[in-house]
Amino acid sequence: MSNAFNMELRAQQEWSWLLAIWLFLGGTGSGLFLVFLAFDLAPFYGAVALALILVGGVVLLLELGNPLRAWRGIFRAGTSWLSRGVLFVVLFIVSAFLSVAPRLEIVSWPAPLDNSLAVRLLGWFAGLCALMITLYPAFFFRSTSRAIPFWNTPLLPLFFVGYALLGGAGVVLLLDPISPAPSQVALSAVALIVIEAAMVAIHLAEMQRSGGSGRESVRLLNQAPLSWIFWLGVVLIGMVLPLVEILFIPSTLVAAGAFLLLGGFLFRYSLLKAGVYIPPAVVPAGFDFSKLNRTSSEFEREYAGMTMHRAGRSG
Repeated sequence: MSNAFNMELRAQQEWSWLLAIWLFLGGTGSGLFLVFLAFDLAPFYGAVALALILVGGVVLLLELGNPLRAWRGIFRAGTSWLSRGVLFVVLFIVSAFLSVAPRLEIVSWPAPLDNSLAVRLLGWFAGLCALMITLYPAFFFRSTSRAIPFWNTPLLPLFFVGYALLGGAGVVLLLDPISPAPSQVALSAVALIVIEAAMVAIHLAEMQRSGGSGRESVRLLNQAPLSWIFWLGVVLIGMVLPLVEILFIPSTLVAAGAFLLLGGFLFRYSLLKAGVYIPPAVVPAGFDFSKLNRTSSEFEREYAGMTMHRAGRSG
């Protein structure tokens, strides 16, 4: 029974590069803006964060399939996390521009507002929107893809926030020759790398233990070609090398920033490609989908029990 059940495991094919690009650009831009606020960086970094999210917004429109109608999604914010995400992006773009433009003096009309209370409040409101831009994809995945145990985890919001901040720190390190940043940014990147590595290890161990679809996701991450992307790109290039460079080779901080960004993008791609659905056999078996917060092994045991019960009744 277990072998027959596992034969029906199927990896998701709907989302791939485009969504990974949006998650990377949106998350990195949002993380950079939060780093910009936290360390009071030069306004140049706020402008870069805004540019990243603007470009990411274009990618998101392409991913939605019909850019001319995508704006209507904002009116479903009460029921859809995707609509809330669009709303957060729009609010961020407006508030971030109004808070950064006076400091850059790229336009004349907001210049008198520089350093005013209004501009500071706009900046922190933009920071709140940036935080929600990093969080809403996790809530979206958990609400719409509950049949994929690899995504249906409480760690998912922490993954997205951590990698957003790590991406923001990566941009600061990469652009340090243009606009130097305080050393605390590099030290924060070290802490974030350690935290993200620990969470990834915990998540993979939990998925391996749960069996079924979760274990299949771990198997995909350990099987070529995805294993090359995950272990070489995410772990070695995106975690180990930046950690060594920041701690022991400070002269290579630019390379460390580039590696952090590459690892952040490949992490999001690996996360999407490793998503495996709970076997569709549970649908005709009359499974109660309100129990979708349970592990894959529990699904399999319940499915097997229902099958034996039906066989006994028919006998």
